[in-house]
Amino acid sequence: MLKRFRTVIVDDEKKAREGLQTLLAQDPEIELIKTCKNGIEAIEFLKEEPCDLLLLDIQMPAVSGFDVLKSIRKPPFTIFITAYDEYALKAFEFHALDYLLKPFSNQRFFDAITRAKQLIRNDNTALSSQMDKLLKQLESNGEQSGIIHSNNIERLVIKASGKILLLDTKDIFWVEAHDYCIKIHLQDTHHLINGSLKGVLVKLPSNSFLRVHKSAIINTKQIASLEHLQNAEYMVTLNNNAQVKVSRSYKLPMDDFLGSL
Repeated sequence: MLKRFRTVIVDDEKKAREGLQTLLAQDPEIELIKTCKNGIEAIEFLKEEPCDLLLLDIQMPAVSGFDVLKSIRKPPFTIFITAYDEYALKAFEFHALDYLLKPFSNQRFFDAITRAKQLIRNDNTALSSQMDKLLKQLESNGEQSGIIHSNNIERLVIKASGKILLLDTKDIFWVEAHDYCIKIHLQDTHHLINGSLKGVLVKLPSNSFLRVHKSAIINTKQIASLEHLQNAEYMVTLNNNAQVKVSRSYKLPMDDFLGSL
């Protein structure tokens, strides 16, 4: 017998609800049992009728999506659907299965639904691994992410010291290779994460960040001064007084940057 997943939609925008209904109708395993136009309606329904999967808007009048989950004794598996990326970090705290940023493609939506169904079938291990999976998705490029877009992001999602952080890229002074990890330097602190300089560079705004050494990337908007060194090298001093050398191998990109000023 075909397993059907009892699903509820909660969104204060009629057009959004209708769009989700149309998409869900294409999946024979989904049984849409309710569409709610606000958080209050959702709370009242979910207290009486359990569901397997909840498609939940976050920013709604009076009662937010987070308030909805707080009000339910045993919240169902949830996919957040929102137009606001600033809620991504908080979504982790509620063990979201996924976080879709409007507008999203049909393929992105169905990928999320497929993953949700798999996790619901194996819910004994789902939540323990979902944070890492969602982080990888947030960090991926292009449409698959819905939040981070290569060369045009304002925030960088990282996992450091057991926490998931969203860093404003304008607050990043420089990034350095550190053993087999990378160290992201802010004004008064730093974060050590797994990864490579090449991998993080493609996730930073190309109009602000420049690789200046095999082991260093700088935020050009944080440059305070430059000093010519011997062997056609530069020493860059940043606004936090950190000094980073521009090697000869990366002198040309720096010259191009200076010529554009």
